This record gives sequence, C-alpha cells and structure tokens, in this order.
Amino acid sequence: MLSTYLWPFVSMHRAPVCDLEPMSAGGRLCMSAQAIPKGEAAEEAYWRAWFWDQAEKAIEERFATASKRELKRVRAYVAANRDAAPLPKKLRKNPQYEVIGGFFPGLTTEPFHDAAGQPWSALREAYPRIKRELEALLQREMEFKDVGKPLGWRTMPIFYKGTLCEDFPAADCPHTMDALSTIRLAGETVAFQRQSPGTGLPRHVDPCSWVLACHLGLVCPDEGGAVGSPYIAVAGSKYHWRDGNVMLFDPSFRHETFNPTSQERIILNIDVFHPELTDLECEAIQLTIALKKELFGTTEEELHETRQ
Repeated sequence: MLSTYLWPFVSMHRAPVCDLEPMSAGGRLCMSAQAIPKGEAAEEAYWRAWFWDQAEKAIEERFATASKRELKRVRAYVAANRDAAPLPKKLRKNPQYEVIGGFFPGLTTEPFHDAAGQPWSALREAYPRIKRELEALLQREMEFKDVGKPLGWRTMPIFYKGTLCEDFPAADCPHTMDALSTIRLAGETVAFQRQSPGTGLPRHVDPCSWVLACHLGLVCPDEGGAVGSPYIAVAGSKYHWRDGNVMLFDPSFRHETFNPTSQERIILNIDVFHPELTDLECEAIQLTIALKKELFGTTEEELHETRQ
C-alpha cells in the first residue's frame, strides 16, 4: 500500500550517526540500525514498522489527554501505515486511485469534492482582489519557476512545506494572505500556477490521501468552438477552470491537465487538509511528517517531487 520511495531510501542510504545520545531520535535510529534484517523487502518492512512505532509513541505522548474516540482514526492511520495494510476493496479495485505516500483511513474518497460553504465561498468572494494582486505581480515581472519547460508549467510558490516563502512579497498581497488565513493548509504547497498555451501535465498522482487540492481560477481563457478552455481531468472526468470558480479534487486519483487555447491559464493552487479531518487528526499527521523528516532527513513527498 505504501510508497516504495522512502523505506528503501532509508535502508540503502541512511548512515546513522552513532555518537548521538542513546535516547535521542537519531540515537534510537542508530541503535536500531545494528539489527536490520537482510534483504530489501525485509529492510523496508523493518524501517516502516520501526518508524511507525516511534510515531505511535510520539502521538500517544502528545495527545495523552485525548479520548479514545478522538484518537480512533489516528490509531487506525498509524496501524494501516505500519502494517502496509491493503487499501479498502473499493479503492484497490479502482485503477484510477493510487497511494504513493501515507493513507488515512475513514475519509470520503472521490475524485471531486463539494466546494460549497466556508471557507470556499469566502475564497470566491475574494477572487477580484486576489486577481488584482496577481496582475500587479505580473506587471512587476515577478519570477515564476519552470517546472519542466516541455510541460509549460510555471509556479510562484507562496507557501512550501507549510512555510511562507521568503521571496514571495506577502506584504503586497494582503487579500491573498487574508483569504489563505481562513483555510486549513495541509503543510504542502500554495502557489500561483501558470500553464502555457498548448501544453499540459501528464497523468500522475500526488502523495498523500489526506490532502485535497483547491483551485481558484484567475486567468482562464475560453476560445469556444473546437478549441474550448483549459481543463483538468481527474479519474477521467474533466473540469474546465473558470475565473472566480473554486474547485476541490483528490490528487490521489490520476489526473492530468491541458490548455488548448492560445493564451496562458493561471490559477491559485492550495493544498488543503481533507475537510473531514479533525484538528487533532491534522496535528497528528503533521507530527508524523515532522518526525519522519527529523529521523530520516526526507519524506515520501519530497522524494516524489524529485522524481517528477
């Protein structure tokens, strides 16, 4: 079920530092490394189980006063990932769905999610002000980073891994920042993203089942007729971006984009927590991600990005 990215990486490339304090995170990793079983599959299973045992201890300590009900799905999340449990039958049989990072059980899993209500209606209402701020950035020729020139995809990160990007002029985009402050960001990416004419992203999936992608259309040309407008296809179903519209989709489903027009398309992409997660569950997920980074120096998500 789990990604094949992280655990072989840890087994083959991690060099534990053995002069660390025995009870520190790195020290525990060092001591555990002395008893790694031989063989790639055995090493992968060993490191996976070892990490999730550490995560379980950290979670139980952090949420010592939480009720069994509050922790029920968190404990299922730990167990499913530690044991590499198979996905639910409905998802296993869906060729459009793939988990290459972590899986959180018990969440509604479908290609598109309802974007009615808050905070999405507030994001829609902020659209004219966000677009004006984007236009000011474009006039200043603020740099967008190429994500593979043949793909025609360029991005201006606002947040990356939950941290505000130093080179993003947040003070010049108060309405954008205000709108983002009302949303539960998933600690991944928030960015203005541009798609050049006649280009698209190939079909792919993103790492984690607890993250949904929210798109606000900002510059979405529609040339009508046989050309039409830019779209994203999720599990084979197309959604055409429209200025001011908000869309939520699950990037664990295979998805691809294309801009058939003669003009570029620009959206605001926001990685958000699945709306069915509680605040405690979000915090537990963030704790495991931080622990993985501390122990191994990387995560499935970061390794996934290097292979794009």
